[in-house]
Amino acid sequence: MTTHATPPNSGTNTTAGTKNTRNGFGSGATFSPGLNINVNKTTTATGAPAAAGAAGGQVGAAANPGTGVGRTSPLALPEPAFYSAADVRSYCEALRAFGAYSAIEVEVAAEILKAALEQAPGAPGDHVFQKKMRARAVASKLSKAADALTDAAKDAAAAWAAFQREYADVMTPRPVPQHRPFQF
Repeated sequence: MTTHATPPNSGTNTTAGTKNTRNGFGSGATFSPGLNINVNKTTTATGAPAAAGAAGGQVGAAANPGTGVGRTSPLALPEPAFYSAADVRSYCEALRAFGAYSAIEVEVAAEILKAALEQAPGAPGDHVFQKKMRARAVASKLSKAADALTDAAKDAAAAWAAFQREYADVMTPRPVPQHRPFQF
């Protein structure tokens, strides 16, 4: 079987007798985007995975490889190392983002839980209204948790503002005024 390639915008008929459309996506055309997958695995000198956990005597971020510096998840907080104003700012921004993102996730989870509990079979003798009220009471606890995470995000932003206000002189010291000699 032989096939003849035609330029995408030539407008000529294909072998099936249909016209090519704009940009070459005619009858039977497929779209196949490229997909790259990169897998990085860190191993120790013995060939065992490095993420052996706290059992290997590792502490802190080393024991929990999903934490600390270099985490890219929105649910990731950097290590609390405050050596400069940039460190304070980055931690406060990360905490604010963590709180805001988590609050949204928990609020959505509360709504899903409420809907699931409303659809669950009720206790014998329960009215529909009672079943909905019980579901709302359970889901309200998750909603309160979402409110607390929102407050944490607000407080993180306020902490950075307070740091700027209280330590502005330390971060950017003001120039010492030079005394000019008296002249007539």
